Amino acid sequence: MSADVISRSRSLVTGTRMPFSSASVLPAILGAVWGWVYRPELFGLLPAALAVAGVFFLHLAANTINDYYDWDMSDRVNRFPTPFSGGSRSRLEKVLSRGAFLHMAILFYVLALASAAGLAVMGRPLVLAIGTLGALCGFLYSARPVSFQSRGMGEMTIFLAFGPLITVGMGYAACGVFTPEFFAVGIPNGLVVANILWVNEFPDVEADASEGKRNLVVRLGTARARYGYLTLVLLFYVTTLALVAVRLMPPWTLLVLLTIPLCLKSLRHLWKNHDSPLTVVPAQAGTIQFQILTTVLAILCVVADRFV
Repeated sequence: MSADVISRSRSLVTGTRMPFSSASVLPAILGAVWGWVYRPELFGLLPAALAVAGVFFLHLAANTINDYYDWDMSDRVNRFPTPFSGGSRSRLEKVLSRGAFLHMAILFYVLALASAAGLAVMGRPLVLAIGTLGALCGFLYSARPVSFQSRGMGEMTIFLAFGPLITVGMGYAACGVFTPEFFAVGIPNGLVVANILWVNEFPDVEADASEGKRNLVVRLGTARARYGYLTLVLLFYVTTLALVAVRLMPPWTLLVLLTIPLCLKSLRHLWKNHDSPLTVVPAQAGTIQFQILTTVLAILCVVADRFV
């Protein structure tokens, strides 16, 4: 697709990486649905919806501020951008300026703040603190001189920000309570989203290393980093089964075991092509599909537990 076409119809979607917001919106919905089913006497639909919107805006802010900081660093020298990694510069540098990403990030932070303010008015004042923590995770992941992504702390930050922090925040926003149960149900999704980041770091190894972005895949090298991907997969299944065992997720959730073939397909592809930046794309796509499928399945299982 030409830059001219993108400029008319897709620059906003491409620049914000909006389709990938499933990584945050789906666990937010899971947290809300869990509260609706298991804490119905406390659940509020309007604050839940407003909180999901706030999560969405914070995710877009994190995406755009990441492109702002990486624009003239690793994105500038990345020889192997893919549809899932390498930033937006290779697709949008003739359409949007670096400054446009900063402006978009500010807009999304303001919209997230407005969502939090609305929740505070509804009697959820601590959501401002939760939202600030989430915003800091997204901002400091990229922003120099802190740049968690450059210090080998990005993967843990993403796990927390896209997993238990979202669901515990949804528990407070939707039900007005802080409980370890809401924290726990977000752990599997956090692990999968961390694995999305992990696999997306493989094609970027050369560019990241040259610009001092010492993430864990750069530190380990792609051959050893394969075992990190495998570890996160195993932890996902272990924690999901543990949630069923302690009755925080319904027995229906065991259906997640049906996703093993999809997971193995991505794992085999990564194992074979770990050092081939452009041929690792199917593993990237498969990991994103895995996150969407498993989180939607978890949501449906919780809903089924109410009606079946």
